[in-house]
Amino acid sequence: MPFRLLIYMTAIWLNHFKNCDKNKRGQKDYKLPAIMPIVLHNGERNWTASCRFSQMINNAKLFGKYVVDFEYALVSVNTLTESKISSSNTLIDNIFLADRKRTRQDWTDGIAALMHRIRAMDTNDLNEWITWFSNVIRKLNEYERGVLITQLKKGDEKDMCSSFERLLNKEKADGRAEGWKDGRAEGWKDGRAEGWKDGKTKGKAEDVIELLEDLGDLSDSLKICIMEQTDLEILKKWLKAAAKAKSIEEFEQAVGLVGSVK
Repeated sequence: MPFRLLIYMTAIWLNHFKNCDKNKRGQKDYKLPAIMPIVLHNGERNWTASCRFSQMINNAKLFGKYVVDFEYALVSVNTLTESKISSSNTLIDNIFLADRKRTRQDWTDGIAALMHRIRAMDTNDLNEWITWFSNVIRKLNEYERGVLITQLKKGDEKDMCSSFERLLNKEKADGRAEGWKDGRAEGWKDGRAEGWKDGKTKGKAEDVIELLEDLGDLSDSLKICIMEQTDLEILKKWLKAAAKAKSIEEFEQAVGLVGSVK
C-alpha cells in the first residue's frame, strides 16, 4: 500500500507539473501542491500494513534522512461508531454509513434514515454518492440511475424508499451471488462460502469472480464452484486464467471445468 500511494502521488504531481503554466513552474518560488495520502479501510480484519514508506526500504536506517519517506493516514470504517459518523451529513459520512452495511437486511433496516440523509445533500454530492453506490454496491444503468435521482429529489418518502429497495432486490447485484435470501446468498454463511479455510482463499475466490464478471454473466453453479474451492494454489491458477481469458467459456476450458459446471 505505501508503494501504491507513492505511485498515485507521483502521478498527481506529474500531471500537475505538465499542465501548469510553463512560466510559473520556471520561477524560483514554484512549488508542487501538497498531497495528504489517506487510506480508507473497510475490511473485517485489522489493518496490518505499515503506514510509513521507509519501512518498505531495505536498510533504510543506514541512509537516515536521505531515504524517501512519508506516512499515510488510516481511516478504518469499522472503528467509527454510527453516532460519530451521523453527527454530520457530508458525502464521505454517507459513504461510510452505507459501507458499514454488510447484508441486504442491513440496508432494509435503515433505508429510510439513509435515504433522508442522502436526499439532504447538495446535487453534486448526491450524484457522487450514487456513482459510488453504482461502482461498489450495485451496478446501475442510465435508466435506473435517472429514476433513483428523480425519486430522491422529488419523490415522497414511500416512493423514494421503494425505488431504492427495488434496486437492492434486483438480481445480480455487483460482486454478490444471485438469489440473496435474508441478506445472504445461497451457500454462503455471513459472506463466506462453507468450507473456506481463511481470508486468503476468500480473497482469491472473490478476485476470480470479479474478473470473470467483466467477461459476462456467471452461472450460479460456476460461482459456487469457485467459492467452494479451498486450495489456494488452485485459486491462484484460476486467477491467472481469468485474467488471460477473453470469455467465460475460455476460462472454463483453461482450468478444466468444462462439463463439470452447468
